[in-house]
Amino acid sequence: MKRMNKFAYTVLAFLTLTIISSCDDDEQDLIVQEQQEEEQEPEQPMTDNSQSVVINEIKYLGEDTIEILNNGNDTVDLNDYWLCLGPGQYVQLSTLTPVSGSLELASGDYVVVNSTLPDAQGGLGLYNSDAFTNADALVDFVQWGAAGSARENIAVAANQWSAGDFIPLVANEESSIAYDGEGNGSTDWAETATVTFGAVNVVTEPETISLTSFNITITNVVNYLDAQIFNTPDGASEPGPVTVAGGAYSVDFQAVPGTKLNFATMQVVSNDWFYGPTGAGVALFENGIPVTGDITDQIYLWDSGTEEEDEATFTSEPGGAEAGEPDDDITVRMVTTDVTDMVKVTLAYDEPTRTFTLNIKNIQGAMATDPVILSPGIVVLHALANPLFDAGQPERQLGLAKIAVQGNPADLFEWFTEKGSTGAPLRLSSSYSVFSPGIVYAFGDASDPVFTQGEAAVAGSGLEELAEDGNNGVMFDYVTSQLNLPAAKSNEAAPIGPGESLTFTLNDVPEGYKLGFNTMFVFTNDWFLAYNNSGFPLWDENGSPNSGTEATLKTYLYDSGTEVDQMVGFGADQAPWQVGPNTGAADGNTAVRRVSEIEDVQFGKGLISSPAGVVGIEDPRGGYNVVKVTVTPN
Repeated sequence: MKRMNKFAYTVLAFLTLTIISSCDDDEQDLIVQEQQEEEQEPEQPMTDNSQSVVINEIKYLGEDTIEILNNGNDTVDLNDYWLCLGPGQYVQLSTLTPVSGSLELASGDYVVVNSTLPDAQGGLGLYNSDAFTNADALVDFVQWGAAGSARENIAVAANQWSAGDFIPLVANEESSIAYDGEGNGSTDWAETATVTFGAVNVVTEPETISLTSFNITITNVVNYLDAQIFNTPDGASEPGPVTVAGGAYSVDFQAVPGTKLNFATMQVVSNDWFYGPTGAGVALFENGIPVTGDITDQIYLWDSGTEEEDEATFTSEPGGAEAGEPDDDITVRMVTTDVTDMVKVTLAYDEPTRTFTLNIKNIQGAMATDPVILSPGIVVLHALANPLFDAGQPERQLGLAKIAVQGNPADLFEWFTEKGSTGAPLRLSSSYSVFSPGIVYAFGDASDPVFTQGEAAVAGSGLEELAEDGNNGVMFDYVTSQLNLPAAKSNEAAPIGPGESLTFTLNDVPEGYKLGFNTMFVFTNDWFLAYNNSGFPLWDENGSPNSGTEATLKTYLYDSGTEVDQMVGFGADQAPWQVGPNTGAADGNTAVRRVSEIEDVQFGKGLISSPAGVVGIEDPRGGYNVVKVTVTPN
């Protein structure tokens, strides 16, 4: 952790050879005019002017306040004076009601008014008439920015500022910037924690604020996508084992590219062996084309590490209590990689219904010299490796051993399909999708400044571009340039799939700030993942930086309200398949809202309801189970 001013950022791009206009293009004309006059004529000494009014103190965060001082000898009528508040924004002082003082400003007196000022960077010009193109009309001018504050009275001289003229600003709502009473440079202005409107300026250095950098990781954890029990042999009317040669189990399921297949069925004539793919599973698509035909070469016979093999305890019927002695080697391990004389496993695919059929056929049968009997089992569709076991590691005690020993898949099926307190799945992911390149940012307000649930997306905020097309650039510019907040784009410039992460380094975050983030749920029209509007606190109640995965809770799936929704993963106007950015029809409901239900057409699970739109993995409420967010302070 380092200590420094809250917004002491580099400003080399803020000013170059000329002042960045904060009022109007007219002001640029004044500067050019003054420069030309200087080139044509030698500078003339200024004569005393008994009428002299200056901008003396400004509070541009919080309740915007402006103080003007008459430091001349005569009373000045300010009713016909004007303030320039930004590009093309002018207000006549006579239209403002003074907070204190009078517009008939006596010598040595102050008048204080309120008027809206730009927070991030801006300028304030004081004119003695509405002849804004007349250089003589500009009485005083003050400019400030995220990185510093400077003052220049253009009516006195047409000097230019350089980056070195700026002074650092803490820039918080408790501070103002104050003039020291003489001179025209940035060094004649200082930020002060002592606000003295209507009185002599007192400069008290604002309290410095601790700045910390954080590493943020947003991981796509889409994994378990469906689970099904198979227990009734082909042609049979009742559940049971497959005991005859040529008998089989068949399972129908839907899937999309990126999905893998795993299953487990007991070799009943054993103590604890089972058939299934490797931990990685069988890829169901190659280059977007469904995999069909014989996949037996990807199927092995496994030992679950539960019981010692003892032929004396073998039976021809699955079920019953554990009969064997505990295995000395409790790890799941391979028995053989060649099962072609035991089982034949094939995949078929029906294009119109997008349905795969898995067929697990018994080759030997119970009457063979080396008998094979298949038990009821489980099929799992997944996106990450090792959904059922880790080879070389102990069985997870979630129900695989019960399949391998008793041929009973019920426990494992219940674990995969368990529901949370709201009735949404605890582990099954709702959908398969990649995440777009994202953005993280930190803010000190009570609510996220980028979007507000229940309101339309703010024009220019970049929410539409990110939520529809995965473009994080517009939002990054909005947060850094318009809101003047710390922000970072993901180090990854391409979408990330299951098991991959977006990584960020969020630098110079003031103590007490909160985390906001956005990334598109890409296989949709305009949905995005974000923390809720209150933001995740980056500091705990003791003032220490937070760390861990707690930000995963209260992370939700939002509909940006900018484009009509189509079926997840099958929309012609969704980013991966649309003809160009921003091509979908406008949404009739423009409010940003949480996605409270998803119709799973990718895997056929039906309607998944999550009233809060929960996306964090294994949230106790249940939800869509797609993301994990990790915060690590540097």
